[in-house]
Amino acid sequence: MIHLVDAHNHLGDWSPDASQSYETLMARARERGILGVGISDHYDPDCEMADGSAWTFDPKAYMDTFYPRRRMPSGRKEGDPPGFLLGIELGWMPETGTVLHEVVRDHPFDFSIVSIHYFKNLDPFTHADEIYTSSLHKVYTGVIQAIADSAEDMAEANIVGHFDFFSRYAPERDSKMHYSHAPEAFDRLFRIMVKNGQALEINVGTVNSLMKRKGYSLKEAMPDAAILNRFRELGGRSFTICSDAHHEDQNGLHMKETMDYLKILGIDSFVWFEAGEEKKIEKRGPAFRDE
Repeated sequence: MIHLVDAHNHLGDWSPDASQSYETLMARARERGILGVGISDHYDPDCEMADGSAWTFDPKAYMDTFYPRRRMPSGRKEGDPPGFLLGIELGWMPETGTVLHEVVRDHPFDFSIVSIHYFKNLDPFTHADEIYTSSLHKVYTGVIQAIADSAEDMAEANIVGHFDFFSRYAPERDSKMHYSHAPEAFDRLFRIMVKNGQALEINVGTVNSLMKRKGYSLKEAMPDAAILNRFRELGGRSFTICSDAHHEDQNGLHMKETMDYLKILGIDSFVWFEAGEEKKIEKRGPAFRDE
């Protein structure tokens, strides 16, 4: 069994940009042999769909649908179905903090991921020409400072999501985010995360996007080692690796190769959260499996 809980997944009917079903997600988790999965659908109060409605869902309906299906990965034994956890991805902007605090406070999510999808009220997918108007150093510094603001405001969030999200949409061919783009901003972010006990998400969705959009090789698309090493230098110990899968064909894509890359850097165990409590199983064997 691979000692990994892939906690960042989106479902159709709950995230407007997703199509995979609960049944498909669980079937793929079993095929992959991982300990468990979590769902973390979009809750972005200031992100509008084409009809003007927000990228949010009814938390009560979410709980009613999925809470009875929870299975703790930490209690899983050989032969058991994969664990299943219930989370939420909080799309932070300065003006949404109050709403996001309330939704986390009022509902028993196992974990929450705080993420930045907008920068200066702009979506990088549809407004790249208005965001990437200066050097990547300047843009990425602003983005990482905004992520640091989100981590500071949402101190109760367990995970800081896809720090490199904005590298997916920059017009430059060489858009991968490096520590050297924003060293002071990264240091501020990591100090806040260490203080809050937040885990750093290694998001394989960015790896997949850099390969698809920019023509990076798999090796080139891996997250910058200097970023991950600096997090550890400043006291960060908690990493989580996630698919960020929205569709069936993204589920687990290039996850094994990313884990192998991280192992070379000395990152060989990953956390998840059950009822807000951090869980971690140390690596056993060369492929994260019980022997």
